Amino acid sequence: MPCAVAAPTGRLSADVRRFRRRDGRPVMTGSQRRAAVVVGVDASQSSRAAVRWAAGEAARRDSTLKLLHIDGRRRESEAAQDNLAAASVAREAEPSVATEHEVKPGGIADELVAASGAASLLVLGTHGFGALRGAPIGTVAMEVAGHARCPVVVVRGLTAPRRGEVVVGVDPSGDSERALVFALDRASARNTDLVVVHAWHDSVLEAGAELASVEESEERALEDRVAAWRDKYPGVVLRLAVVRDRNVARALIRVVPNAGLIVIGSSGGGLGSTAQGLLSRARCPVALIGRAARG
Repeated sequence: MPCAVAAPTGRLSADVRRFRRRDGRPVMTGSQRRAAVVVGVDASQSSRAAVRWAAGEAARRDSTLKLLHIDGRRRESEAAQDNLAAASVAREAEPSVATEHEVKPGGIADELVAASGAASLLVLGTHGFGALRGAPIGTVAMEVAGHARCPVVVVRGLTAPRRGEVVVGVDPSGDSERALVFALDRASARNTDLVVVHAWHDSVLEAGAELASVEESEERALEDRVAAWRDKYPGVVLRLAVVRDRNVARALIRVVPNAGLIVIGSSGGGLGSTAQGLLSRARCPVALIGRAARG
């Protein structure tokens, strides 16, 4: 049962920085444009939601959408029908996006990780794959994200505002740098704001330290963390939030309740409780950037 949550003690930085970029989009290499967006397909409603979201991403990236069905228990003809239905969903969402189809048997996590090697993005629904195998979708998604060679996005079934801000969680380690770069790229492509969130808790307080002083120190550290990226993404409005909360997933959701995308990276031991919390509670797609993901 969820516990009662007090309002976060942090605040959005009053210093909202606005930047301009000539085309408002990230610069991509030829190889990045060619890499497909791969989406896992099955017969579930969750899969259709993932296909719609993935089609939008493929359109923004000017890339192909690859519909990948992995389930050795279904007949090939049934799996092909699932892919055809998914292709119809993709055409309705983004008529200009070219689609490819593939049906593969084998282990779901292994095949998805293998597919990530040639993909720019891997997209999954919240049910379907995990439910069919009797495992929570968070378990499957985190296993895949931990080994995938590209970012993994899990699309929640609930509808989020298309223009909602991108939110990224960062910590003092270097592991969240890839998540920050991915979030900047997505905010630029979507022409929306990026909210950079750092959650901290009382365990960092030294004896006799004043809370206000520690909060100011955390805010300065976050400012320094993003400073190097400002000139590289002049079209992105950056907002910074330092929040005192032990529960990082809760902090990310509470800072921007109507976010369009939440992004996190591995931290210390990898993708764990924060990812699981977001996959269970977030009302928008969640991007998981594992250590193996290409920058």
